[in-house]
Amino acid sequence: MWRIAVGAVAALGAAFMVADPANASSTVFGIERAVWDLAWRWINFGILMFFLVKYLKDPLVNFLKGRREQIAQVFEGLKEKEEALKRQQEEQEALLAQLDEKIESIRAYYHEIGQEEKEKILAQAELTRRQILEDAKIAAEREFEEAKKRFRAEVVDMAVALAEQRLKKKITKKDQTQLLQAYLGQLGRIKAKAS
Repeated sequence: MWRIAVGAVAALGAAFMVADPANASSTVFGIERAVWDLAWRWINFGILMFFLVKYLKDPLVNFLKGRREQIAQVFEGLKEKEEALKRQQEEQEALLAQLDEKIESIRAYYHEIGQEEKEKILAQAELTRRQILEDAKIAAEREFEEAKKRFRAEVVDMAVALAEQRLKKKITKKDQTQLLQAYLGQLGRIKAKAS
């Protein structure tokens, strides 16, 4: 069929060449030259399209199919990458959630340790405070006892000194002699009992 179309076009072309050269500029077979040119352009376009379809249809279709498959594969790859990225994002979000939980558990753990240490420190401070108070109380009692002893010794010394002064004023030589004899008499009796 295409051979017939090519033959018809060739015949029309030949007829055009054989046409009257004197009227070649204005009409061809009674048709205006511009219309005739337009018709030949359409015919040439039709022939070109026929050959293109005839000889390039399969390669063009195969090319377009291959290209469509390539594009489909690219889209499929992009879809797989998108799904992989979504999975990765979900995994990272899960890890972040776990990380928040871990941070909270670590914070709670260290808070608990801090509370325990605080209680230990407070207990140790209380024990130390009691020990210091006990030591201070013992030291104060010891110093009080020593002060009492010193005070007693001073009071006794003062009493003795005062008594001595009074005795010196009130005891005469006669009284001293009587006291000495009474003392010696007591010594003699003690000696007699001992033997």
